[in-house]
Amino acid sequence: MSFLRWLPERWRRRIRDYAPRGFPDAASCGAFYDARARLFGDDEAAVLEYSDLSVQERLFERAAALLPPRGRVLDVGCGLGHLYDYIVRSAFDVTSYHGIDVSAAVLDRAVQRIGDDDRVHLASVDLTREDLAEGSHDVGYVISVLGYPIGRDPTASMMTILEKAFAACTGGIVFTHVMEGRRERPLAFPTVPEELAACCERAFGAEATIDDDGIDFTYLMRLVRRE
Repeated sequence: MSFLRWLPERWRRRIRDYAPRGFPDAASCGAFYDARARLFGDDEAAVLEYSDLSVQERLFERAAALLPPRGRVLDVGCGLGHLYDYIVRSAFDVTSYHGIDVSAAVLDRAVQRIGDDDRVHLASVDLTREDLAEGSHDVGYVISVLGYPIGRDPTASMMTILEKAFAACTGGIVFTHVMEGRRERPLAFPTVPEELAACCERAFGAEATIDDDGIDFTYLMRLVRRE
């Protein structure tokens, strides 16, 4: 049972809403989510920093509309494994699910949630330092992962993660990022979708498609190989 239960509501809200300005490396980001997993117990939305898990569900729906899950799926920053739940509920034709994350405590909870499933492999991987085998997956997703600046050059760290995920997925990837001006609380690491799309196209030889609903501060982008 989380000790937060015994704190006044105003303090619980402050702890839940705390957002760092960034992290010196991915390991520090993992430690932050380790702490949230231990503090918030079974409150999965709080662990993952969602106001409500329906927000995550809508992102999954939009991501699947851009690039349907199929074959060997890579989930970068898999968190508690909710994307796999969505895939199973939606009956996509998936042969394997590989979820990676930098938070050991969150991965432990994902293992407990998903249980024994031969299609699922979960592992601790830091894509800022480690590699994935090129072409080892069919499609990949990087959902609600890139919003915090990592390291001295956050853009370089983000592009490294995207480059490695894209190289690993023969059918492309979908990722989310955040934009300025659509949230009262300032965002630590916003981007301009068109500028990031152009950067990815140049760097990876990709074709980028932007999904921006014009309302939410989160937008999605699909990257596939040029024909």
